[in-house]
Amino acid sequence: MTRLAAPALAALAFALLAAPATGSASGKGDGASVEDLFDKANEAFWAGEYEKAAQTYSQLEELGVRSPELSFNLATAEARLGNLGRAVLHYERVLRREPGHEDTVHNLTTIRDFIARRASEAGRDADLAPAAGPWRAVLDRFSPKSAAVAFLVFHLALFTLLIARRFVNAEMARLTLGVLVGVLAVLTVSTGSVCTGKWDQERNLHEGIVLVGDTVDVMEGPDSEVKRFALEEGSRIIIVEETDGWVKIRDDQGRDGWTRDDQIGEI
Repeated sequence: MTRLAAPALAALAFALLAAPATGSASGKGDGASVEDLFDKANEAFWAGEYEKAAQTYSQLEELGVRSPELSFNLATAEARLGNLGRAVLHYERVLRREPGHEDTVHNLTTIRDFIARRASEAGRDADLAPAAGPWRAVLDRFSPKSAAVAFLVFHLALFTLLIARRFVNAEMARLTLGVLVGVLAVLTVSTGSVCTGKWDQERNLHEGIVLVGDTVDVMEGPDSEVKRFALEEGSRIIIVEETDGWVKIRDDQGRDGWTRDDQIGEI
């Protein structure tokens, strides 16, 4: 991906990397039409037509295209339009596929810092850095694919060394192989645990982002007029339940309540 420093976005007073990915967008559907749409969206972005670019990137998603490049480009276009919650949503989707993606981490940090400053100026306390314990921090360093590959590599290496050790007679060589087997056993169990954790995270942990703002009111229940608390645009939450146009959500402080489903996007 080409990296270019972007000029500051004056209306929001923060700088984003402005380089959309120019590689392929892979997914379902006819390859030529997908590539044409991707190129069309990139051309619109570079021409400063961010709304047109965002619409075309979104059209690709509707066709079933899923790729870090597409999510990154859509996020950056949304950020340029000032739709910060939507930008955070799509940047988070990049990190689900490519943990630690440098440009994405930079842009997410920049956006969240801006939202926090905006909230502070309005007299609100906003900590948008999602809380993460040690185990979650480990899981966030892996994509499902990289976790599975690491487990398979260590498992195969362990199996190979166990077989090799049976045919080695030299005491020193057997001792060395025994140590290596122990290390690989630990790595195999560890990466197996990560695989299980990623599977559980992908299947059972439904996380979302607050899309609109500056703030979204979280109510006592569906159609309730009793406000429990408010969340800043771009906040990451857990989706607990969905019903009739409403979602029950929980924030990183353990508070829960209900809000309209069109105000939340699932990562």
